[in-house]
Amino acid sequence: MEEQAEKRHEYRARLKGYIADIADGHFIYGGMVEDVSLEGLRLNDLPDKFSQEGKKYSIIVSGGPDLPCYKLKVAPRWRRKNGILVDVGFNIAEAPKSWQDFVQRVLPTQQEEHEHCLQEQCSCCG
Repeated sequence: MEEQAEKRHEYRARLKGYIADIADGHFIYGGMVEDVSLEGLRLNDLPDKFSQEGKKYSIIVSGGPDLPCYKLKVAPRWRRKNGILVDVGFNIAEAPKSWQDFVQRVLPTQQEEHEHCLQEQCSCCG
């Protein structure tokens, strides 16, 4: 998968304290969940060898104040070098209703706090 710039088409909510274990059938990689939307999520700190275009991965997202755990199917959309690691953006192919409910809860809260982020690039949301 070639590296490309991130192109956001919808608002994303930043998450703190959420981690993800992502399996490719042979290895399990760990990363930090940076942000989420209804259609996707971004993981930081994955190893550079990660990310095969056109492949779907199983991912377990956990953490946060109430320690939820969500199992998703995702497909890589973009990747960006971050030192010796990579950040990867994923499309969500399959997600339980509880994940969709969670994302819908965190989006409005952060959207109200960052109304200006929808209008222009800002220092708080990149």
